[in-house]
Amino acid sequence: MLTLGGRMQRLAMMKTIMFCLATVVVGVICLRLMASSFHNRVRHNYSSVRSDKWIVVTSISYPTPDIKFLAEIPGWKVVIVGDTKTPRDWRYPNCVYLSIEDQRQLDFDTVSLLPEKSYARKTVGYLFAIAHGAKIIYETDDDNHPLHSLKHFVLDPTMWGLLYKGEKLFNPYRHFGQPTLWPRGYPLVSVGENITMKYQLNHWKTPSIQQGVVNGDPDMDAIFRLTRKQTHSQLNVTFDDRAPPAIVPAGVFSPFNSQNTLFLYDALWALLIPTTTTFRVCDIWRGYWAQRLLWEMGGNLGFFPPNAFQKRNSHSYMKDAVDEKDLYFQTDRLVDFLSKWRCGADKTFFACMAKLSTDMEHEQFWQERDVRLTSLWIKDLNTLGYKEPERIPFGLLKDSAQVTNDLKLPNQTYLTDQQVNVTFWAPEQTPPRIFSKDKESPAFVSHISQIVSYCSNHSLSTYKLKDFKIPISYPNLLLIVVFNWPHYENLAFLEMMYSLHFPHTVYCGTNKDQFDAHAKLLHKPLSFIELDIGDGWFGHNCLIQAMKMQFRVDGYLFISDDVLLNMWNIHLSPLNKLWVYPSRVVQQSKPITWDRLQNPKVGLKTYKAALEALKFVDAHRYTFFTEMLSNNSGLEDGFFIGASDIAYVPEQYKDDFLYYMEHFSKFNLYFEIIFPTVFRGIEKLKNVYEIPGTYFQHGDINGTQKYFETRHLFLHTVKLSKLIYRPEGRKFFCETFFPLTLYD
Repeated sequence: MLTLGGRMQRLAMMKTIMFCLATVVVGVICLRLMASSFHNRVRHNYSSVRSDKWIVVTSISYPTPDIKFLAEIPGWKVVIVGDTKTPRDWRYPNCVYLSIEDQRQLDFDTVSLLPEKSYARKTVGYLFAIAHGAKIIYETDDDNHPLHSLKHFVLDPTMWGLLYKGEKLFNPYRHFGQPTLWPRGYPLVSVGENITMKYQLNHWKTPSIQQGVVNGDPDMDAIFRLTRKQTHSQLNVTFDDRAPPAIVPAGVFSPFNSQNTLFLYDALWALLIPTTTTFRVCDIWRGYWAQRLLWEMGGNLGFFPPNAFQKRNSHSYMKDAVDEKDLYFQTDRLVDFLSKWRCGADKTFFACMAKLSTDMEHEQFWQERDVRLTSLWIKDLNTLGYKEPERIPFGLLKDSAQVTNDLKLPNQTYLTDQQVNVTFWAPEQTPPRIFSKDKESPAFVSHISQIVSYCSNHSLSTYKLKDFKIPISYPNLLLIVVFNWPHYENLAFLEMMYSLHFPHTVYCGTNKDQFDAHAKLLHKPLSFIELDIGDGWFGHNCLIQAMKMQFRVDGYLFISDDVLLNMWNIHLSPLNKLWVYPSRVVQQSKPITWDRLQNPKVGLKTYKAALEALKFVDAHRYTFFTEMLSNNSGLEDGFFIGASDIAYVPEQYKDDFLYYMEHFSKFNLYFEIIFPTVFRGIEKLKNVYEIPGTYFQHGDINGTQKYFETRHLFLHTVKLSKLIYRPEGRKFFCETFFPLTLYD
């Protein structure tokens, strides 16, 4: 029996316990109220967060350096999709973080079918972005670092570019200079196939889905990593960052992932990631599914030169291989199925989308849950007011990337259905090797061996490899070599002179078959534009078409095949200015006696007609052009004529230069009028560099040796066919020209 003191002590203890319990209850209630208040506050803030450009990332880590970089790109908002392992207090400026709890409270039916601990939860971020104004969505991962703040994707409705003309499959890694590599999801049975590198150059609808290739450790499958990479090393793969984009048309497939990919508004439906495949398969299967549906809306896929860098942590590639099993053994069957798949002409686009998902479940590429997921995805898109793409049944369009003549590029007067045949090969980049002891570039060794072989009877052949210097190289310039006549037998010598100096070279001329016959004899493939240039009278069209290929270069250097270019002086010249040879001023009212100027088809009469047309098409540009010509010529009606076998255009002048060159070229104006006049019609003389060089009569057999000047930029007319195998010609190249390029 307790004493009075004991009862009092027990009562006090009970009060303390009751107080503590009450405190805990109140605390829990407060925490719940705070959490509810926080979520209400977040949801309230959602309504005020809007942007037409969104970046979507899923992450289980605190903000990585790459996430922080993404958040600072001007004009873009970032949504981070969390999962069960993501820190609950994740936050960073300009980012919306969606926790698992936040995702459940959003009014998206799709969420109910998204499993936890799944990459497919990224789908919530896509819907959130669309709900908050997205017209463009860029998706990536938290270990990807964009190199140019997303500026190298194309947002205009149309673009000039290269459309791939091969069949069935396109390997983007080959296009960008790594022919022995393949992206994750490329059918293994096709890795060794001899795929064509033929393209058509034209004005196309901009790709609705655009993927940039990634330098560093790009997305390749476990088979590649297990056989071509040291186990614990970091890959440092580089792709050609100057190469033009490639458009993949209907009828051709290429795998693309979810790591550096931009979706325009008409392809936002394609963002859905399936949930019933493995992690290493989900985005690749999504990509093939989306490509087939693009064919039903006249859309297309595009690949762009490297604009991101990725580092990957070393992990179990054997586990990756297990997860990628379907990529190894089912991709070829999937491509075959999708190629044959058809959707009834009476169905809407979303109906075709649902049908393809169902048919892929029947073929066991994924499971029934993804069929239901597609249905809810479509429902959510409709609820959000997303505009369903207009259905254009596959087969009705001549080409899914065809020109749309009612659309115009900025600063572009004309659109054309003329499709130019192009063969394109990027300069081959160094491939990854498990072990290598190479100290010299194979290309350099090959280049030297060719020169030494040519100069076998001259002192140059006695030098050793260590005596030669690596030639001055201009990877930032595009060299355009024009054959006025198809003397393609000189290709090997031109390559021997220029290939190491200019990694990016495009040859241009007529008769592709004849070009190919000579090019296939060389040690590397060449890029070629097939054009009828009227025996050289319209050689400027080669420069126009090369510019339209959209190389990512700083300038365009144009030469005829009979120009001898002194490469060692190029870097000493002003690469920020227009270059053209000194020209003569002519008046429209007092023309000189020159047969080409008097020619009614290509001369003065044509020039006057082109000016009148320019005045009609764009009075502002006409005024600018004629006033600039007047100031530069000192005459009210002055223009210029002159030799035009070499010219240079910096990238910053590209738009204006293309506009006027295209306009005048449509009138078949002779190139010795159009070149000197356009160059001086778009810029003040102080910003036009008159190229130092010499012209001599091509009948002068000794002209090359007689007029060659090391301080100049060029010599013309050097007819290689008549020179390189003559004793005096071989002596000049081996004892004068090549030594200037190979050693000090």
